[in-house]
Amino acid sequence: MHFFKFITRKVLLTVNIIVVVIFLTGCAVPFISPAKFWPISFFGLALPYALFVTLIFLVCWLFFYIKYSLVCLIPLMIGWKSIVVLFAFHPGNPPAVDPGNNITVMSYNVRYFKNFDYSATRNVLLRNNIFDLIHNQHPDILCLQEFYTADHSRDNENLQDIMKEMALPYAFFSDDHSFQNRHAGVVLFSKYPIIHTYKIGLSGAKSVESAIAADMVRNDKDTFRVITVHLQSIYLNRKDFKGLQKLMHQEDTGLVASRIIVGKLRKAFLEREYQAHTVADMIRQSPYPVIVCGDFNDTPNSYAYFTISKNLQDAFLKKGFGLGRTYSGIAPTLRIDYILASPSFSVQSFQCIRKILSDHYPVISKVRFR
Repeated sequence: MHFFKFITRKVLLTVNIIVVVIFLTGCAVPFISPAKFWPISFFGLALPYALFVTLIFLVCWLFFYIKYSLVCLIPLMIGWKSIVVLFAFHPGNPPAVDPGNNITVMSYNVRYFKNFDYSATRNVLLRNNIFDLIHNQHPDILCLQEFYTADHSRDNENLQDIMKEMALPYAFFSDDHSFQNRHAGVVLFSKYPIIHTYKIGLSGAKSVESAIAADMVRNDKDTFRVITVHLQSIYLNRKDFKGLQKLMHQEDTGLVASRIIVGKLRKAFLEREYQAHTVADMIRQSPYPVIVCGDFNDTPNSYAYFTISKNLQDAFLKKGFGLGRTYSGIAPTLRIDYILASPSFSVQSFQCIRKILSDHYPVISKVRFR
């Protein structure tokens, strides 16, 4: 019996060490350039799961063999910076003080107001439901990614419709991709006057949207800059998802699907590094306090997130709760949509509306000047 316990303990300890190595490697992801060693980015995706297993081991060792708990405790202390960006601990949003001074900011990847499995009629209904959702939040600043508009009302003149229906008279649209009278890109709307606008290309790829910024003036005295971005997507298609499902269910080796998916991930990791530095430069060069909204297509424990969010407040971490999932598919740990703000702002509240109209959930935060 003693021998059996000894073997079991050693096996569990070995497994614990393997998990801890994965965890610590994941914690190193924000500090290692993907251009130097891109495979490490995969460990960032595995970090939440490695953390969960490490915590289970910690509890077990504390109960049954306390000296082995150090195998978990020391790595958890080392990786604290990566842990604290994963969870928020604010279960309720108290009523904001003096709401008249608040600025309501909303960010939403609307996927061109379409579900590509739907008919044209159902997509019209989907678009109207998204409009209703936005309207009910009464945003002062609205940032949309994968935005679509047309030059004629019969094709959904979304740019003008939002300006009128949402009482957001000022707008700046990147207009990255045009075909005949249809246009796509990122856009920001504001109820505050816009005095300057900026547009910076993030890649030579045809499918990538630009980063845009607008300087706004509130109450004729407070000037601030709003930036919205949509970083490189992985662009997994239906065939890729089917390959993943086969691999997960062990229906085949999935070698071809794995190579394709790994190739897409590699491209996305490398592209997002360049894009993140470009956005970080936009933030550093701003003479005004900054609000950054967007779909980063990357998790909080990523090189892109740490690069962009440096010296900024994450509205979710300030006022959110839990893991903060913003992407409706694949995994419950995917928080990839963000609202970040300069220290000049006080974050009053944060909300993620888990209503599936796009593949992303909208995020809303109320901020105010300190």
